Amino acid sequence: MNDTNAQRAARGAAIVAQFLEQAPAYPGIADRVMRANWYVGEVGTTSQDPWSEEAEGLRDALVDVLHHADGWHTVTAVLDAAISAVDALPAGWAEAYRAYSTMPPSPTVDVPDTTDVHDLRAIVGAATELLMAGPAQFTVTANGLADEAEMRFLDEAEAARFGAVRNAREAAASS
Repeated sequence: MNDTNAQRAARGAAIVAQFLEQAPAYPGIADRVMRANWYVGEVGTTSQDPWSEEAEGLRDALVDVLHHADGWHTVTAVLDAAISAVDALPAGWAEAYRAYSTMPPSPTVDVPDTTDVHDLRAIVGAATELLMAGPAQFTVTANGLADEAEMRFLDEAEAARFGAVRNAREAAASS
């Protein structure tokens, strides 16, 4: 994916907006995993079939959410809160999802009463759903998926910041 950070942030904002719109009416674990699949397939995080990329599609969608959060919240704040939310799910939820068995009851989804896509709770909610979909469907843990997304985001964000500083210095030197 060779998109700019701004393009990735725009997709991240669309993911968070979808979370705010759909999560109050569909709070179950299976609903949340399916919503994460929608984020990957419909928001345009990949030009391929999201299933062909397996967990990489989820990772890329999560990176988009992190680009959206950048400047509003730290990557650590978003991912730590999302991991905590996944850890709070009932034991065996991912196995039940994979086996098509009855899902345990889902804890209350923290959906803020706002339309602000920059609200930390909204960003964390969308990130949580992406992290949930990893272990529910693939051989990846939520922590592993979060680590991969964090590394990719930091590489992309650092490259952009380095380029901006270099351009500013070159402009100052030529003045």
